[in-house]
Amino acid sequence: MDDHCDGRPAAPGDTMYVAGMRLTLEQVEAFVLAARHGSFSAAARSMGRSQSTVSTAIANLEIALDTELFDRSSRFPQLTAAGAALLQEAEALYNRGIEFERHGDALASGQPTRITVAVGVPHRQVTPVFARFAGKYPHVDLTIQNPANGDVASLVMQDEALLGVTFAIPRYPEEIAFRQMGRLVIAHVVHRSHPLAAIPRPSFEDMRDFRHLAYTAHAQTLPTTEYLQSTQTWFSDSYQSLIHLALAGVGWATVPRQLVLDEIASGELVELDMGAYPFTDWSVNVDVLWRRGRRFPPVEEWLRLQLCRHRVHEVGRFS
Repeated sequence: MDDHCDGRPAAPGDTMYVAGMRLTLEQVEAFVLAARHGSFSAAARSMGRSQSTVSTAIANLEIALDTELFDRSSRFPQLTAAGAALLQEAEALYNRGIEFERHGDALASGQPTRITVAVGVPHRQVTPVFARFAGKYPHVDLTIQNPANGDVASLVMQDEALLGVTFAIPRYPEEIAFRQMGRLVIAHVVHRSHPLAAIPRPSFEDMRDFRHLAYTAHAQTLPTTEYLQSTQTWFSDSYQSLIHLALAGVGWATVPRQLVLDEIASGELVELDMGAYPFTDWSVNVDVLWRRGRRFPPVEEWLRLQLCRHRVHEVGRFS
């Protein structure tokens, strides 16, 4: 049967006409596939439907839109000007319908709707894992928490976060299992106009004379913190707050170097070259945490394994 021999739109007075008819996704799919394949019969094969079903679906869509989408005067239907104008929107509806079906399939298969991960390290370090997750599980939403006081372990223990990524602490609670992801360097930085910036290799005594800007959770757990004393110490639960204070010249800040690479490269911030430790990086382990004994369904287990396998490392240290 030729494509042009059936499926013509009915006139308003004919019995096929229904005022106010609403379009359906099957009609939109038939329109898109007929335009894509160049014939109603090819669209029918793609959809697993009969040609008459596809022709009728397109005809009813034309009735609903009150416009002809195809010129059927030749052997193979050709898009009309109106059909060409509507095709892009129809393709968007068609693609959205496919995503809707896939979302439903994902829910039916038991996929979670949302996963929460607590991240207490520079986010650029774990963004590649989250990007892969978005591609593999597009219908599972991710909540990324930046916990106050850097207390990632507590959020994981209390089931407020499924997984956590954090700077290591000396001892985790017994309920926490962990895997090391790598190490990051902790830098001490000041604004270029700060007096410490003019000292080539400041000593601990030099630094004690100026205000220290410290991250609350790690103020007493970083290497040799017993020597990093100051006559004044300001604490913050936010690294960004510490960086802004350092940029304002308020004091010297202890922050992950990864967060201030641009400011160091521009010269706005100066990294202090500690005289007492000229050859030692102030580095701290980064761990991924989960609750010990917890059973992970496939989606959650995929994310846990990806984080465990992901290597955290310094990027652009000398840029």
